[in-house]
Amino acid sequence: MLPFPVLLADIGGTYARLAVLPEAAACPGPIWKVPTGDFPGPAAAIRAFLDRQDGRRPRSAFLAVAGRVDGGITRLTNAPWRFDLSEIGVTSGLEAVRLVNDYVPLAAALTVLGLDDPADLARIGPAADETGPRLVLGPGTGLGAAALIPAGDRLLIQTTEAGHVGFGPCERDALPWQALMQAEGRITAETLLSGPGLLRLALAIAAARGVRTGWRSPPDVLDGARTDPLAREVIRQFARLLGRYTGDLALVFSATGGVFLAGGIAPRIVETLQDGAFGDAFEDKPPSREAMQAIPRFVITRPEPAIHGLAALLRAGDRFLFPGQDWRA
Repeated sequence: MLPFPVLLADIGGTYARLAVLPEAAACPGPIWKVPTGDFPGPAAAIRAFLDRQDGRRPRSAFLAVAGRVDGGITRLTNAPWRFDLSEIGVTSGLEAVRLVNDYVPLAAALTVLGLDDPADLARIGPAADETGPRLVLGPGTGLGAAALIPAGDRLLIQTTEAGHVGFGPCERDALPWQALMQAEGRITAETLLSGPGLLRLALAIAAARGVRTGWRSPPDVLDGARTDPLAREVIRQFARLLGRYTGDLALVFSATGGVFLAGGIAPRIVETLQDGAFGDAFEDKPPSREAMQAIPRFVITRPEPAIHGLAALLRAGDRFLFPGQDWRA
């Protein structure tokens, strides 16, 4: 058990979010959100956060990072930060530091989200069944995924590197795959199903149709979908690809307990995810179509779910089984 107060951190390739959990029964304090690029590494960001605190100084830290956590020095997949737990602990005056993949707390957050609360979840499929395995994944700076699997009276959190599996065309595609492969080489799910992937997809579709656009970033495409028919078509194609990929992962994990979409993009395209393209591609898995139609589907709409998931892990740590890395003074 990490000693309280605990510094909570959700660290991605674009932003780091930090808060303090004073004690197990409390709610996380105000969340400080800062661009990852503003600091040379996590130790500097944590020290800057601690310098802002007026209350009791944290005694430990629980860090969730967007990268592979398998011992040794962990690095962010989509940013240059590296995580040396000893350095973080010593320079921040902490007694203990725990490091997990960022999808560990997102999986744990599924246990505290209200299935019927629109502030927590937007429904894009059938009603939920909490007894089966659940899958959480999300396009953001990258593409992550994890499963929450019942194991007796406990819950196993299985992290993955599923964003880096190969991804290619199927017979129903009308996308410029050849141009994408020439530009990117090996196409993975993350190549297209992420923020940068959305922009790649948009520019490839526009180029294939001989259309010049002013798109320079993923928000340009998302914002453009309000008025631009081509941007709307890009979002629809993105949703269809996301449905195909999500359905494949749901088959892998037999996710009868539901699929939950996280990340920065899904909450911004809920209406598109509800309009059929996502669901049709998700369910198009013969001979398992009937089983796929019964799998619940949601978009996580609660702000900062990973911070709340870290708090859930601390409150009921013995309920969860999950991989991680620890340091103690």
